[in-house]
Amino acid sequence: MAKLHIGLSGFAYKEWQGEDLFYPVGLKQAGYLEYYASRFETVESDGTWYQMPGEAMLNKWIANTPEHFLFTPKMHRQVTHYARLKPEAYEPAGVFLKKLEPLEKAGRLGAMLVQLPPNLKRDDERLSKFLEAMPKRPSLRWSVEFRNETWHAPEVEDILRAHDVAWVGWDIDDSAAQRRDTANHYYFRMRRSEYTDDRLKEWAAYFRSKVDEGKDCFVYCKHQDAEAPWKWADRLLEFF
Repeated sequence: MAKLHIGLSGFAYKEWQGEDLFYPVGLKQAGYLEYYASRFETVESDGTWYQMPGEAMLNKWIANTPEHFLFTPKMHRQVTHYARLKPEAYEPAGVFLKKLEPLEKAGRLGAMLVQLPPNLKRDDERLSKFLEAMPKRPSLRWSVEFRNETWHAPEVEDILRAHDVAWVGWDIDDSAAQRRDTANHYYFRMRRSEYTDDRLKEWAAYFRSKVDEGKDCFVYCKHQDAEAPWKWADRLLEFF
């Protein structure tokens, strides 16, 4: 049965701890993930973009969270920002997936976030060949975030649809999220500096409609200037 998976982008933020904040005063950083998992059922891991995860860390993640908790890793920067999806990106992408095997074997992978750099313009052939080179199996729910408007074209949708890859809706102050149906799941990143209840109610209704269609929705909240993105996630769950 399809589900709505709502969480935050990351969990290890010291600035989220304090009176009336997310983490209680006195909680040790080693306990952040376990506490986070008591509030939400998924997290988007930004740290995997900087450093490929080690087996010991992943096993600790698994041990410190319930068996239904899902991790959504961001593809390593060697693949997206250095090799920029060119053929030389395929090997590090394979290494990255190999590193994630503990999560995948435990059924703890949410979606796979492939975030492209803002200065990477549309290149249909490069995208197609990259997606063709990536493994396809039910436990790998591929999702691509385009941050250059040149990609906003129906032909790009067709490429994603051919590989069952979700178009990541990137909702920011300067631009509304692209709501494009290209896969058996949806992926949205809520990045505005503020959300009103009315806007969150509209989003919750939209997510409900997609879950009712039988598609999982992965939704992650955070903005670099937002003090309490967990409040948006809580409200979305409440309105859903």
